[in-house]
This record gives sequence, structure tokens and C-alpha cells, in this order.
Amino acid sequence: MGDELNNSLSALKKVGGWEKPTIFDLNSSEDAEGLKSLIESGKVIRISDNIDEAVEELYHIENPAQIDNLDQAAFDRYKFSLGGGDLRRYGQWVFYPWNGTLVHFLNADDLRRLRGSRNRNLITEEERQALIDNKTILILGLSVGSNAVDSLLMQGIGSKYILVDMDSLAPTNLNRIRAAYDQVGIHKVDVVAKKISELDPFLTQVHYKEGLNDENMQQILSEHKPDIIIDEMDSLHLKLVVRLRAKELGVPVIMATDDGDNILLDIERFDQDKSQPILHGIMPQEVIDSILANNQMSRQEMGAIIGKYFVNLENVPVRMLESLLQVGKTLPSWPQLGGAAVLSGLYLAYAAKKIILNQPLNSGRFLMGPEQQLNPELNAEAYKARKTELIKLMSGEVN
Repeated sequence: MGDELNNSLSALKKVGGWEKPTIFDLNSSEDAEGLKSLIESGKVIRISDNIDEAVEELYHIENPAQIDNLDQAAFDRYKFSLGGGDLRRYGQWVFYPWNGTLVHFLNADDLRRLRGSRNRNLITEEERQALIDNKTILILGLSVGSNAVDSLLMQGIGSKYILVDMDSLAPTNLNRIRAAYDQVGIHKVDVVAKKISELDPFLTQVHYKEGLNDENMQQILSEHKPDIIIDEMDSLHLKLVVRLRAKELGVPVIMATDDGDNILLDIERFDQDKSQPILHGIMPQEVIDSILANNQMSRQEMGAIIGKYFVNLENVPVRMLESLLQVGKTLPSWPQLGGAAVLSGLYLAYAAKKIILNQPLNSGRFLMGPEQQLNPELNAEAYKARKTELIKLMSGEVN
């Protein structure tokens, strides 16, 4: 490769991380002048303005009987009421600095009504308001946790997202994080933050790119006061510490642990009962004490403990048991499938929705997934025998 091409490649702008989008309201002369200057600067590379289609859909939400028979005169009056004859002045214009795109949005409440319109009446209008109004969700770990954010966003759950992770996106993350390859090397917080802002730029975000630690945990929990904690961290030490603190504060913790094609959903309703033991009391106190005293554990040690106590070895399929025994030997880490990550996001969002709406949802552990319904191999004697053998081997590694 010639020096000239090398220099050309080096001069290109690299894919950037998240920056706070700039929001312009053209009813403000200051904002209008600011947007004009931005366009003249050449920073705006492309524009997306589909406000006419969005306004028409908004009108049909309010006038569903006209979906196939539009009253054009009434619709024209409706449009005029929004923009005074000029829809460019309705809503907000949002500039995304990482890709140079300028997007014309509805205002915040209309945007959320429109995004959630096809959820009705599975989610009523009153419930939609309750799900978004002053609700803070803390997401710890943004590999599987990113799938939770995706599902939360689609259902309009949460008005403030606290994103916590310490890692950048790696190629091996792309089997369970919805991101393009050009995002590799970008911090996971930035990857997720971009998706949030591009879907709803009016949502509040707080970022902790150093991850969770014993020093910032107090600040995160006391300053931001999350309504729900979603725990998808790898660190067993922090999993225990955050639950002990959440129990004191009465904050529910939900966690999905992938298990081959299945997941195990943990729901701990510390908001209903602060006296319940962390992790449902399934982990012996001596194991808890050992983890709390040892902040550094190998992947092999963590995999063994997760298999026995977080998932329960009886719930683990044979291929997953075989894989856990190979962590640190022929495998660098425990395997995780994209389908299980998506399933995790789905159930975490469901649990969050039920908790916020004060609908019945008990603490407990719930095995979810296709294996029991679709895999006939589970009932074969050879499969059962192999599983028993592997559980004995795994139990020996944990003990």
C-alpha cells in the first residue's frame, strides 16, 4: 500500500461516539439563526424531513374513523393548528453530530404518542403516560443489557436511562448486540446512546463509561434514584454488592442469565419486601462471603458459580455444560447466543413494565426459552445420562 493511500486513509474522519444532539425550535429566532449557521458551516451532510407523513398518522390516531376516508378539510385545519400554515415550525429539528444528519421530529409528547400508537390497547394511553413519566431505569452491562434497552425503547418504557459499562464494542460482541461493524471500537455506552437518541432525542441519558464500581455505586443509586435496576454485569462481586444496596433502598432488581437457547429470569422485588435474601437465598453465605472478599475471579471460576447458583445446573443444557467445562481451556469465555440475548431483552422489558405499572409480578426465578417445547432430545436416556455426568463434573469444579 503506497504512502499516498496511507496518508489519505489516515486523513479520513473516524466513526465517532455519542455526543448530545442539538435541538432547534424554529419558533425561536435564536434557534432559527443557529440552525442556519449550522447548515452554512457544512456540518449537515443529510436531512430527514418526513413531518407530513408523521402529522397525518398523528391525525389518524385522534380520528381513527377517518383512516380509510380522510376528511381533507378537517385534516388541513389540523395541520394549520400545528404549524400555523408552515409545518417547518412545528416540532423540533435535531442534529446528530456523529453522522451529520438533521432530522425533523414531532414534539416530544406527540412523538411518543405516535411511536406507541400501535401498542394500544395492549398498553392503554394512561399506562403509556405512567411508563414514561419520571421513570428512571439503570442498566448495568450493555451486551445483553443493550437488548433490554431495545425492548424498553420499542414499548416506550422509561424517561431516563442510566447506562453503565466499561468496555468498547468488540467484533465478538456482534452476535448479541445490534450494531453495525463500523461501530467496533466505539464504547458500548456510546453505541447504545446513539440508538436511544436517534429514536427519541428527548429522553434523558446519564453515562458511566468507567463501569460500576464500589466508588460510584453510591452516587448512582442516591443521586439518580432508579425505579428499576437491570443487572447484566459479568462481575459476581458487583452483582452481590448492588443487590445488598438495592435491598437497603427498596429498589427492584431484574436479571436475565442466558443459558444456551434459554434464559433464566430473576426478579427480586425489594420494593415489596426488603427482608427477602438476595438471589432468593440460593447461594450459601460462605460462597457470598468468598465472592465479596475476592473481587478478581477467573472466567472459569465465574462460569462454574454462574452455572451452579445463578442458573442451576439442572436447568443447563448439555452443550452449555460441556462449554462451561472448557472455559479457560479451549474456550476464552462462556458462549452466549444472540437469540438468548434477544429473549433476555424481551423478558426484562416485560418485567420492568409490570413493575412500573404496579401490576402483579412476584419475586422468583423463571426458566424461559424454546428448549423444553421444541427439543425432543431432552427426554432421551442418553441425553439424561450425559447431563448427569456433566453436572457431577461441574459440581466438583465449584466445590
